[in-house]
Amino acid sequence: MRPDKRVGLLLVFSLDNAERYYKMKLSMVTRVLSVITILFGVTLVNSAVAAEPETVSSLLFDKPYLTSVKPDTTLIYDFKRISSDEKKYGQGLSDTIRLDVLRDEKDSSKRTAHLHIYSGPRERNIGPIPQTSGNPAIMILLEQDTYDFKRHLGGIPAYFRNKIRKAMREDAKIEQIRVQHDGREISGHKITLVPFRGDANMQRVPEYQNTIYEFIVSDEVPGGIVSISSTIPGSQPDSSALRKQYMSFNSQVAK
Repeated sequence: MRPDKRVGLLLVFSLDNAERYYKMKLSMVTRVLSVITILFGVTLVNSAVAAEPETVSSLLFDKPYLTSVKPDTTLIYDFKRISSDEKKYGQGLSDTIRLDVLRDEKDSSKRTAHLHIYSGPRERNIGPIPQTSGNPAIMILLEQDTYDFKRHLGGIPAYFRNKIRKAMREDAKIEQIRVQHDGREISGHKITLVPFRGDANMQRVPEYQNTIYEFIVSDEVPGGIVSISSTIPGSQPDSSALRKQYMSFNSQVAK
């Protein structure tokens, strides 16, 4: 898949009117940049967001997490997949995701981002993503899940994206928490979703209905992301997860 197309796929989650992305009669690059402008440009300039109660959108997509990151910095995230059945849930994996945060040539208040997903032969690059303040790494684990579901259940990725987006709007649990970071306790928010519960379209692999998403974000962590996880729990409350994918902040490195 071409990098410019993948950028659009990563961003489509957070747009209530995502169908516009597919209908634009423009080149692929222009389409991607238009989506980015809608998501990270127009939304972020609304200063009223801070006065409103926190929502999934305000915590994951509207906050300008990258503006506090100095240009020419790389944010490094650990990515792990733990699988109880490699044929059913994919191979175990331990790798890194890197987000290069660069000065934006057109708007000094924003950033240009480059994503490097995994390393070595697995590495995939996305970007540049210009004029952004939000953190595009938020979408990687979600996009990984949609293609895993498609492979095992059939259907189209848009169906699973729409279910997750609907849960973000209607069924998310948001909690204020304290979390450990860099040897100290900081404030943050935890968002929990179970978007496929009771979904008859997932009966082929029914345990997927119980997939739990957990996002932990904090203004005190560079880039905003503390951790993001996707867990298919075991059949018993005290049993190990059938599969868990987990992305967590590791460090920031000046280039």
